[in-house]
Amino acid sequence: MWPWEHLAFGYVLYSAWAHLAWKRSPRSAEALALVLATQFPDLVDKPLSWGLGLFPQGYALGHSIVFSVPVVAVVAAASLRRDRPAVGVAFALGYASHLAGDVLSPALKGDGLGFDRLLWPFVSFEAYGADRGFVGRFSLYVGRYLHEVVQPEYLPLLLTYLGLLLAVAALWVFDGAPGVRSLFVALRARLSDA
Repeated sequence: MWPWEHLAFGYVLYSAWAHLAWKRSPRSAEALALVLATQFPDLVDKPLSWGLGLFPQGYALGHSIVFSVPVVAVVAAASLRRDRPAVGVAFALGYASHLAGDVLSPALKGDGLGFDRLLWPFVSFEAYGADRGFVGRFSLYVGRYLHEVVQPEYLPLLLTYLGLLLAVAALWVFDGAPGVRSLFVALRARLSDA
């Protein structure tokens, strides 16, 4: 899954949770925790693999259940100590949605569920065929993606995909665009201090 797909999937899950469990929209701190959590496994694994070569592929430490459970527990404990349990829930759901998305995404392509992506260090992937570095690997994947989406046979799929992303954006706006207000407040405070 692409970063925006992880974010969209996580946001839909967390918004539904907030509305069902707390009868309210997500709040800014929760939305920001969710953004971080939906990207966290890739922010750990991709640089360690693509940039530093510590892992043979981009599914290792950050995607591992062995690592993710303690990270979520630490964030949950910190959020409880600060009397902000909803932030911990947002982080946990965001992280879990990323892992779930990575398990489900191979099945959408007919390759079955990708549970092996969560089992590092018990399961390891073969190394990439070529060492391209972080920028090279990123460019390769973005180039493939852009090449695919401009193919005429993918137009119905692309329109559906864009429709789904717009629906998630509409949900976010309906929820009051959580996260944006706090960023503007922080930016305004920083500019007034300057």
